[in-house]
Amino acid sequence: MKRLAVVASGWHFPLHFFQKLAEQKAPEGWVVDMFCVSHRDPSFGVEEKQKLLATLGYDRRALYDRLLYSRIATVKEIESLGWKYMLEPNHIGDMGNVNQWLEKYDYRDYDKFLFTHDDNFILTDEVFLDVLPQTDWLVLTNSDGHARGLKRTLLGMKKEFSIRGSFEFFTKEMMDIIGGKFDLSAVTLTREGQTDSTSFLGLSDWNNTTTAFFDLIVRQKLEDRVKPLSKYYRMSIYCLEGERGLIHMTEPLNTQEEERGLDAVERHYRT
Repeated sequence: MKRLAVVASGWHFPLHFFQKLAEQKAPEGWVVDMFCVSHRDPSFGVEEKQKLLATLGYDRRALYDRLLYSRIATVKEIESLGWKYMLEPNHIGDMGNVNQWLEKYDYRDYDKFLFTHDDNFILTDEVFLDVLPQTDWLVLTNSDGHARGLKRTLLGMKKEFSIRGSFEFFTKEMMDIIGGKFDLSAVTLTREGQTDSTSFLGLSDWNNTTTAFFDLIVRQKLEDRVKPLSKYYRMSIYCLEGERGLIHMTEPLNTQEEERGLDAVERHYRT
């Protein structure tokens, strides 16, 4: 049997997210273990998201958020769906959650991994059916297309790719290459003991959680083995990535491309 570990960062706790991943069909011969590495109790998200929903309109992105946050999960509900729940210190988000999981579990027990945030809108129950049989990648990232032309030129990259830590599949081979742990030395911010959500700028330092990994991919010339599920930033037929917890949230630089991606996703499901 082959094994997939799903490691989700727990902060927003929409029940929709945990249900949709628990409902995923697995290819024959695969076993799926699911882990939620939480940095605050889900109860902190209830009032926060109630206030948010009261401010939303009814445009299409807001409707995704209304569906996503129609109910905040409890720990008991998460565990009843088959997730192993771990409450850890709020040191570093994203790959910091993954490193906390790696301190307790041996990655060598698994063949592939899904590292994901919990603010993602999962669109289908066939993600694993489509993804796990593929063998031509080390990392499969949800989306490409982020405006990184300058960095690409400076690094001499063969192609543009986007690593965000939001929704990405890794192979055991890739985990071997990084030494079984993500290098987070570029990150200085810690939020230990804090349970409030903060602004874009307040968490900007955590964007560096993938910096060392990004540089390793370029240095070892592995760009061709990093594949995107979509050419559109944040939007694939499998997952709409949240931005700081929200589907409707967007940065002006990316909005037009995200809208094109959402158009393509909705066309896919209409046909």
